[in-house]
Parts: sequence; structure tokens; C-alpha cells
Amino acid sequence: MTKTILMKQTALKREAVLVDQEKAVEWTIESEFIPHLIGSVYKAKVEKVIPNMQAAFIDIGSDKNGFLHRDELYAFQKDQREGKDELSIAQYLKAGTELIVQVTKESDGTKGPRLTEIISLPGHGIVYLPAGQEVSISKKIDDENKRQELKEKISPLLKEGEGVIVRTQGSGTSIDEISEELRFLRALWQKTQTHQDQIPYRLYQGSSLIEQLVKRQSKEELHEWVVDHYDDFKLVQQLLPASLKDRVRLVPGNEDVFSTVEKQLDKALRRHVWLKNGGYLIFDETEALTVVDINSGKYKKKKDKFAMAIEVNQEAAIEICRQLRLRNYSGMILIDFIEMENERAQKRIVTLVEKELEQDLVKTSVKGFTKLGMLELTRKKTARPIAEGMQEPCPTCHGSGRVLTDFGHAFQLENELVGYRGEACIIIGAHSSIRELFYENDEAVLKRLEAWMDARIYFVETHSLSSRKPYEVMFHGDYESAKERLKSLAISD
Repeated sequence: MTKTILMKQTALKREAVLVDQEKAVEWTIESEFIPHLIGSVYKAKVEKVIPNMQAAFIDIGSDKNGFLHRDELYAFQKDQREGKDELSIAQYLKAGTELIVQVTKESDGTKGPRLTEIISLPGHGIVYLPAGQEVSISKKIDDENKRQELKEKISPLLKEGEGVIVRTQGSGTSIDEISEELRFLRALWQKTQTHQDQIPYRLYQGSSLIEQLVKRQSKEELHEWVVDHYDDFKLVQQLLPASLKDRVRLVPGNEDVFSTVEKQLDKALRRHVWLKNGGYLIFDETEALTVVDINSGKYKKKKDKFAMAIEVNQEAAIEICRQLRLRNYSGMILIDFIEMENERAQKRIVTLVEKELEQDLVKTSVKGFTKLGMLELTRKKTARPIAEGMQEPCPTCHGSGRVLTDFGHAFQLENELVGYRGEACIIIGAHSSIRELFYENDEAVLKRLEAWMDARIYFVETHSLSSRKPYEVMFHGDYESAKERLKSLAISD
């Protein structure tokens, strides 16, 4: 048991870090300012059918229409099972058709989210399919007797038309626990069956950060789950299996649970990452792919060129695999390793990368070295990269670099405010766009921030600050002194 989950909640966000042997390996942020569509279910409307693509564009109410391929339709899959000739998507859909769809992939660049009509609600031991028709078993459960036993015991639990997929974790789960989970997921789906006149609208929000983490935990791996918010503490205990409840620990709200990994998280937002042996990595993202360049940097050991290449490349391979998970990169990834002596050396690197990626729950395929000596990977997209909600193209260098978004600056401000806990009042100078984030919706976010800090907080609009850091703490102290400071700034209490 080496894995620990650190989770904290602030006024703007909830975030969690998975730590394995003191290394941050996964980082997830949940916030109303960062859209999360995967798993969400919508009552939607067909905008346009494109027969030569066998696809349709679907309005789900987001800024980009979703993309639905013919193969993701219930009716088409049924016709396939019955041996009918493949029909055009135009036989199933037309503009204006209403249907229920689920997001399987986030939007990417100019592309909208990918959709399916095959709805699935994942649980800890099973995945519930409201119209799945049968019991399917994870391929990783290879004991044929166990597979047959699970099918025989679960099938009678299903109602007409329902289906489930038994996940790998489900093989060690009792039938009573599976039955209880099935009832819970069925009830969750039934709650979505409401009628609204306005279409599109969301029927079901994809799993929350806590639900996602709960589904992935096993008794053998989880050492501790550290939480700094009481409601989250109770929810985690409620959702976890009984065997894991005693591993959840609540810490005081004024304790920064991320203090041990803060520097690692900061590094995950940087383009340039140093290695312990003096080498360094450069991460470059484009719309088409991510490129990682490896350089020998300050490596000073007296070794020949190829011995140096192997040592730097090996450490780089381990760190890159960790950064891919931590940053949540996806799609095509090219790694430009330092030139090696022969194919045998390249195979050693491939083997090492494959071994390191075994811990990654997101499917990653190692394609091998290209003729130009770059290692090619593809990693499935499950969510946006961690930096996408916190950084944006720099307006000064026209996209060659990235700067923090307003949300990113607001998150950064929250982290800095932890050091001012205990103060009665805090005055913050900020650009108008930062101030507005906290004052929207009748100051809802500001009120949450004040409750989290247990302090009175004032924002003063100022344009004298740099765009690199568009906020500053102008005052912290007692309430009477704060009032005097506000008067000097010509701000009324």
C-alpha cells in the first residue's frame, strides 16, 4: 500500500492529487469554471446529418456541436446483430430528431465532443447499461468458471432491456454488493427521466471528482485518503467500500494538504522540467500532437556519448511517463530521445516506458521508434489537460508561449491566501476581470472564499498591476485598520 490521495476544497474548486511513493502522479481539478463533459447525458437535437461521413452533428447546448457516428446508435447496432445490410445514417436520423446521448470524449481544439447513444453509468464493480440487454465480463477476468458464475448470478438481477459490464474489481465483489450497486445506479438513471420543454438540456452530470476516485480504489493499493473538508470526508466514507472507510483522514481546514507536493504541481505547469542527472525536458503542445524533447543539459559525468545517452534517456523516460499522467496529455505524443547507439538500446527504452505506463489507468499505446528516432505514443483522451483550464496562449508572443487564464490567476490567489489565515480582514487589489469572478451571481464565490478563509475580504479594482500577476494582497489585519485603509483608497465599507 503506497498510494495516497490528497484532496482539498476551496471557494473556487475541489482538487485531488494521487501520490505514489512520494511522487505526484495524477492531478484532477473540479470547478464550475472548468467544464467537464465526459459521462454527462443530454436530451439533444440533431442539427445536421452528413451521410458521406456516416455521422451527425448534435446540439447538446455547449459552445460546439457534438459528433455522433452511425456506429454509436442503438438501432444500427441492433441491425448489425440481426445481420442486416449496413444502412446509411440518414436511415436513422434527420435534422430535428430528438435523442438521448452521452459524451465519451471532450471537445478538442475546433472539434466538438464525441457522443454515443449507448448510455453507461460506471460504478465500482459494474458499469450499468440502461439498454445493454446482457451481462458482459471484463476481458481481464480470464477465469472461465468465474466468468460463467458471474453471468449466472447477475443475470436474474436485471430488469427487461438492462445490461451490465462486470469490471475487473467486480470479480472480488460479493453478489450482494453488486446487487446493491445495481439498485443504486438504476435509481440514479431513473432520476434523469424527467420532462423538460426546452431542448437541449442535461439529464445527468458526469461523475464528480470524488465518485471517479472512489471507483478506482482497491484495498491493496490505497494507503490513505486525506481530506480537508468535512462534507467531503463524510461523502468519501459513504461511497467507499467498508474495507476502506478507516483509511480516510480529516485534517483541519487551515492545514494545506498539498504542501508536500506543491513544487511538483508547479513543475507540471511548466514547459521546462529538469532531471536529477542534469538533463532536462521540453514539453511543447500543438493542436495535432505533443512533443517532448530530451536534452543532456548540465550532465557532467565523464562517460562516452552513448553511455550518457542511455543514462539521461532512462531517467527521462521515467519522468515523462509520470508527467503524461500528471498533466493528463492525450492523443499523439512524440518523444525525441537523445540519439542511442543501436536498436537494442532503443528496445530497452521501449521496455522501460511500457513498464512505467502499467500504472496508468488511461490506455496508452507505445507504437515504437520512428525512422527519425522519435518514440511514438498515443494516449486516450479522458479529460482536458490540467493546464488547459489554467493557462491560455500568450497575447504578446501570439501563441508561442502560454500565460495563466483569469481562472488560473484566481486559483493561484487562493493558494497564496492560505498564508493569511487567522487575519480578520484582507484587502486585495486586482484587475477588473479577476474581481468580477468573485462578485458574479450575487457575490457567491466571494462569500465562499470568506467562509473558507474565515475572514472579511475586499477586492479593490486596480490597473497598475502587471498582467503576469494581476492581483496583490494590499492589506491584512484587524477590521478597524482595514476600514481606515479602505477610506484611504476611497472605497466605501
